[in-house]
Amino acid sequence: MISVIMATHNREDKIEKSVYSILNQTYNDFEFIICDDCSTDDTFNILMELSNKDKRVILLRNDTNLGLQKSLNRCLDVCRGKYIARMDDDDISMSDRLSVQKEFLENNLEYSFVGSNVNEVFDNYSLITNLPLYPSKYDLIKRNQFVHPSIMIKSSDIKSVGGYSEDVNHLRVEDYELWLRLYSYGYFGANIKKPLLDYSKVFTNTKLLDRKNKIKLVHYYIKKLGIPKYYEYLNVLTAIKFLIPYKLKKIIRIKRK
Repeated sequence: MISVIMATHNREDKIEKSVYSILNQTYNDFEFIICDDCSTDDTFNILMELSNKDKRVILLRNDTNLGLQKSLNRCLDVCRGKYIARMDDDDISMSDRLSVQKEFLENNLEYSFVGSNVNEVFDNYSLITNLPLYPSKYDLIKRNQFVHPSIMIKSSDIKSVGGYSEDVNHLRVEDYELWLRLYSYGYFGANIKKPLLDYSKVFTNTKLLDRKNKIKLVHYYIKKLGIPKYYEYLNVLTAIKFLIPYKLKKIIRIKRK
């Protein structure tokens, strides 16, 4: 019924807890497809042990480091489930996550995918997100309204739009690009309001490449989604945010939550 997909690289310190948070779900009719992206630490050996213990784990390995986009598409190529759930290698899913999201998609057929609020876990504090229940295309163009590793999506829908973009211009915004592309095809998403994931975060200064790729992405989808041109002000704000000192951005982030 469900295919859970994960790509990992050099995560020997956290991978086992993340994997077990899926294996110990209250709902158990799933396969867990994990692509090791040419790890150089003990990650692959840990995964081999886990796959030997639990046959629901299907292990793939890249001969060279391909990156997240291509690794996730490798997982998609072998998925057999009606629904596909994302999982990251340093996060922890709540034990009822799969059952809650599956039930939502089966009872709300008009939605293609569903995420959730998450508990953002930093080094010394945590914050609970407050994402909109039913983000419109206007909400989505303003900012990414979905947490990537919290998503469950209909397999037929993600495959019908070609999976994850492997374009270098979508590096580090591949999830945001996918949601925008799905909306442009008439597929829509929702968020479950309770946290279903402990989302491991490291507060870092966003790189110039990330900002550039996001600006190009938003510019393209403003036109693609038929959104008024004055929404280009969002790209001006993105550029300005890059100039804000790192420490000030961290203070603003904490106070906003």
